[in-house]
Amino acid sequence: DRKVADMHQILDYFAKLDKASERIVVKEVGKTTMGNPFIVAFITSAENHKNLEKYRQYQQMLADPRKITDKEAEGIISQGKAVVMINCSIHASEIGACQMSMELAYDLAAKNDKNTKEILDNVILLLVPMHNPDGIQLVVDWYKKNLGTKYEGLRMPWLYHKYVGHDNNRDWYMFTQVESRLTIKVHNAWHPQAILDMHQMGGRGARIFVPPFVDPYEPNIDPILRQQVAMMGTFIASEMTAEGKAGVIHSNRYDAWTPARAYHHYHGGIRILTEVASIKLATPVTIKFEDLAAYVKEPSVKMPMPWKGGRWALRDIVDYDYSAAKATLTNAARLRENWLRNFYRIHKKAVNRTEPPFAYLIPAKQKDLSTTIKMMNVLQMGAVEIHRASESFMADGHEYPEGTYIFFLAQPYGGFAKTMLENQVYPEIREYPGAPLKTPYDVVAHTLPLLMGVEAIQIKDPFKVKSVQVDKLSRPKGKIETVDNAFGYAWGHATNDDIVALNRLVKKGYSVFWSSENFPAKGKTYPSGTMIVRNKKGLVEDLKSIVNDLGVYFEGLTAKPDIKAYALNPVRLGLYKSWTASMDEGWTRWVLEQYEFPYKSIHDKEIRKGNLNKNFDVIIFPDLRTNTIINGASKESLPPEYSGGIGEIGVKNIKEFVQKGGTLITLNSAADFPLKQFSLTIENSVEKADRKSFFVPGSLLKVLIDTTHPIAYGYEREGAVFFRRSPVLAAKEGKSIVAYPPHNPLLSGWVNGEDYFYNKSALVDVPLGDGKIIIIGFPVLYRGQSHSTFKLLFNSIYYGASSLGEL
Repeated sequence: DRKVADMHQILDYFAKLDKASERIVVKEVGKTTMGNPFIVAFITSAENHKNLEKYRQYQQMLADPRKITDKEAEGIISQGKAVVMINCSIHASEIGACQMSMELAYDLAAKNDKNTKEILDNVILLLVPMHNPDGIQLVVDWYKKNLGTKYEGLRMPWLYHKYVGHDNNRDWYMFTQVESRLTIKVHNAWHPQAILDMHQMGGRGARIFVPPFVDPYEPNIDPILRQQVAMMGTFIASEMTAEGKAGVIHSNRYDAWTPARAYHHYHGGIRILTEVASIKLATPVTIKFEDLAAYVKEPSVKMPMPWKGGRWALRDIVDYDYSAAKATLTNAARLRENWLRNFYRIHKKAVNRTEPPFAYLIPAKQKDLSTTIKMMNVLQMGAVEIHRASESFMADGHEYPEGTYIFFLAQPYGGFAKTMLENQVYPEIREYPGAPLKTPYDVVAHTLPLLMGVEAIQIKDPFKVKSVQVDKLSRPKGKIETVDNAFGYAWGHATNDDIVALNRLVKKGYSVFWSSENFPAKGKTYPSGTMIVRNKKGLVEDLKSIVNDLGVYFEGLTAKPDIKAYALNPVRLGLYKSWTASMDEGWTRWVLEQYEFPYKSIHDKEIRKGNLNKNFDVIIFPDLRTNTIINGASKESLPPEYSGGIGEIGVKNIKEFVQKGGTLITLNSAADFPLKQFSLTIENSVEKADRKSFFVPGSLLKVLIDTTHPIAYGYEREGAVFFRRSPVLAAKEGKSIVAYPPHNPLLSGWVNGEDYFYNKSALVDVPLGDGKIIIIGFPVLYRGQSHSTFKLLFNSIYYGASSLGEL
């Protein structure tokens, strides 16, 4: 009790195991976000270690049945080893699994009983003892610091990942974070048949959840794999129950819909999620039976042996995790050939796919080709094959040009491509006719073309075309058209990288502007929002560097356009950082850094101090509720230096900041702050709606955009936004820039209560005194995925500090 190993101790322990045992090889596969070692322990028999590369090649062959015959596959199946990956403590506060990993590794290295030998002979284990080493260290340091105080075992005032906190387990199709990419690299090299993903949950329900999952499954997951999930989960449950471990539940709460948690389901392997009841990190708790949730008090088909309550400690969590891990390995060992054969069958079905659609096309001509390349890189990282047409061709009655990118779905991971490229239709599930709709566990839309603003075309019927497989996607090539005695250089506003170019030029001190209107030059018309940089010594060389790095297209202007323009000043940007540890704040930091925006984090104390205009032009409130912003964490949950929010004085200071010329940008639920605190004549239409009348669990919605407003420069009239726990704005003041159409806005996912959206606003620019409030009523940077709406925030930042005048 109250003792827990930190990152350094776990790393040291595995290094010692590596030296002491010929059954374990520990490899550092890269560095974490904060520069710590990310390790994987390869555990199998000494004899298997001698042939490890051969077994990896076997996995590669079974994963692509186009390269082997059925007879060759049977030979591999008879000789190969089942590969299991165990991923521990991706959520660092769920500490039990990483502690268990040392005990499991030791036993597999030291024991010689029948079960251990069976596992070692038949299984290759890829053990990730810490998916989030940085977070483990942060969490353990905080825990040890507060031992013996009333804050013992309570949460930290910051995220347990530098940027994304709990959302690191929602990164399994976008791969934004280093740890995700390192894990996927190992996964794609080894193609595990089973992945055990070990978590913890609340403490007043079951003692552990194991699959089967509840409906719905995402429809592109192979039925064989779904049954294997159920088979493995019930095997674990039966083994643990036989050991006398009470409170083992399956078929409860957790579904398998979003690929954000389940990359493996689209790559031939099962994801076995375990969720063990938590304590106060390493401090035990005592729970009376009467205080347990009602659903776990009586035996049921899902949980035949309830837990009776009592003391629950870290030792219990480790024991339950250990049993689940051993059961998984035992099943994989005993059914080795079954796992390998079904793995082969799943991939063979994939490469022999005949049902429509046949393919997806990505035209080479895109509004934002750089982001299009990023989207295709994501899919390629997910082992999806991409082809490019070597000739023009016909498909579904339309002609497409040479150079079109093609995603044929008859390939090993065509299901993953289809999942990420198609629009989602979440099913309506009711327990009985007339019953309330079953609400999803998590978000329900993940359509990359909508999230990233990419044109993708579904092709239903087979077609023929000469094409080549694309091994590496290159950034688009930029260009600079120089002119003698140039007034300046112009470039577009359509791509996110155009904004990076802007940031670099502003940082170097150049005078940069947005045109506020269309203007003629060089025999054509440049649209409003065109970016213009005044010429001065050194500019051309700096532009050439940007062209080479970002692929931006600059055109020289011989004369000064006779227009008004927004002067884009260096923005003194502040990002509010609550001590309640906001994931959206972390994602906002991450995106700002990726796109080279300088910023400073602002804490409660600085806002309470006031005089904010002295240091800031623009302040962003991330997705936080008003109560959290004003009141923060209680003194019972965090030490005094981290408790409380901005307070009423902070509200007054923010209002004063805006009235004196500053700009406040609020993201998603933070919209409520200015609506209520500044008495704006804007209402959140869904504030009082219950789930029966309105519920949108993370879906993509159609919007109409006023492209004449600076915040919307570079956009087209129609777009898509991600909606999750968001307001729907009925604005009687200010300028509505992004609005919902007068019909059902659903593009992908699920909407209950569509009529709440009709003609309402999603983004509003509201003047207040000499400043402005920009209310962005949706997650504009959603988990680093919604590239198509990034620029709405980027434009808001510059617009907030700009001044309109003569060019």
